Amino acid sequence: MTRMKTVVVAQNKGGVGKTADASHIAFHAAEQGLKTLVVDLDTGNLSKTMRQHRLEVPASALFLNEVPVVPEAPGHIALLHADRLLANVIYMPFERALQNFPVNLREFETRGFDLCVIDTPASIGIATITALRIADAVISPVEMEDYSIEGIKDMMRVIVGAKQHNPKLHFLGIVPNRVDRRNPRQVKHLADVQAAHGKLLAPVVVGLRTSVAEALAAGEPVWKSKKTTARAAGAEMRALGNHVLQTMGVAK
Repeated sequence: MTRMKTVVVAQNKGGVGKTADASHIAFHAAEQGLKTLVVDLDTGNLSKTMRQHRLEVPASALFLNEVPVVPEAPGHIALLHADRLLANVIYMPFERALQNFPVNLREFETRGFDLCVIDTPASIGIATITALRIADAVISPVEMEDYSIEGIKDMMRVIVGAKQHNPKLHFLGIVPNRVDRRNPRQVKHLADVQAAHGKLLAPVVVGLRTSVAEALAAGEPVWKSKKTTARAAGAEMRALGNHVLQTMGVAK
């Protein structure tokens, strides 16, 4: 049995495109033949996009003392959906969350999953810290706006802190996300971020494109869209997926 690798998509700001990145990493991995588990620890947007791949196991089950019964997953993608009980995680003793989460996640590894993609809340709480403590890799999307750029150092501190407890955690980079190249301010911000944080950046820039949102609403990757405007978005998202899989060493 091969070990399931886990990648976390994390950022302490909302609206930066975490869901779009997480879903496309998962779609790409599945198309590459990897049996992919998707875990939505966020507000449920990823669960809406991945609704057709939903298992009858909620994401909150990963934090419980009882080991979940893993149903057979048809196809290459399976979703653990966001549910109301996730709100209770903030009241859990951190040690219990950290104890239960990897044990329960391992049940999916025994069912042959190759990759787990975890979308985290836009806050650094027990759910995000637990995910980072058990993960193999983390990638961090950032919008090219002042408030989001200011959060880069805070997020890096969180990742460095998690890495002290989880030495195998590999940082896959900051992804400039939802970049509007027609907006001079965002273009300047992108250049500033590339100059200030060049070594921390992933080799991918994801543009702001309506075709991505439309694809997510349809529950499919943007490269399946027949619109001409989706071609560039599809190439960017595939590049992101390739970067994650190749750097993690799970590409088939």
